[in-house]
Amino acid sequence: MPSPLRSSPPSPHTSAGDFTDLLHRPADQRRREHQYRFGQAVVFGLPVLGLQWFGHSLGGPESERWVAILQALLAGWVIYVGAMGMLFESVVWLTRRRFTTDLVPSAVAAGLYLASLVRLAVYVLRGAAGAFPRPWFHWAVALLIAWTALRWCQFVRRAAGRSA
Repeated sequence: MPSPLRSSPPSPHTSAGDFTDLLHRPADQRRREHQYRFGQAVVFGLPVLGLQWFGHSLGGPESERWVAILQALLAGWVIYVGAMGMLFESVVWLTRRRFTTDLVPSAVAAGLYLASLVRLAVYVLRGAAGAFPRPWFHWAVALLIAWTALRWCQFVRRAAGRSA
């Protein structure tokens, strides 16, 4: 009889075959996840959109740089909470030869964020030489706000259809 003290903890390294519970979550849990993603995208994304429209009038010649840095920080959280979970799950589904609709918007939002971050970093590291590159943080955030709202509404409608 093996001793319970000698049992090893579960490995932190999970193979693709161990994602069954993740991929087959109840619809109510998926609804809550999209609701949470939408809430985070709105709370941290609206300031990104506000900075895009009004931030340049808040300061002097350095305002564009500071607006972009603040947008990078806020949009980074939106991407982390809103896009990375959907992107990870979509990639796991791809390993099982199944395409999910969350893959495209989450990949596009993450790509826009990374491209904007690289453009901003290159500009800052060059010593602010040349024209300021317009980052696309606001597009990534707007995409995630719209997509997570749509997905949340889809799960709410499905739940309402089942209970009716």
